[in-house]
Amino acid sequence: MELEELKLFLKVDDDSLDTVLSGYQLASEKYLANAGVTKDYGNPLYKVCVSVIAGTFLENPVLMGSGAVGEIKNMSLNGLIAQLRWSQEGD
Repeated sequence: MELEELKLFLKVDDDSLDTVLSGYQLASEKYLANAGVTKDYGNPLYKVCVSVIAGTFLENPVLMGSGAVGEIKNMSLNGLIAQLRWSQEGD
């Protein structure tokens, strides 16, 4: 996913957060990997999950600083992650 696509999803109009967003994107990819999801930007559902997680970090930067990445509690996101894992089984 290109940074500009992530910024569009998150409605970020300027470049002042580019470095931060790049870091959040990497952290989001790691979060999904730790949840058992294979990196797959060809899957639109994967892109949505990365964007939602990065957006959560952007809105709540304390999650990054406190090491509380596991504190992301979002029923919809958990459902998306479960669906991604299920769809990738056997690949």
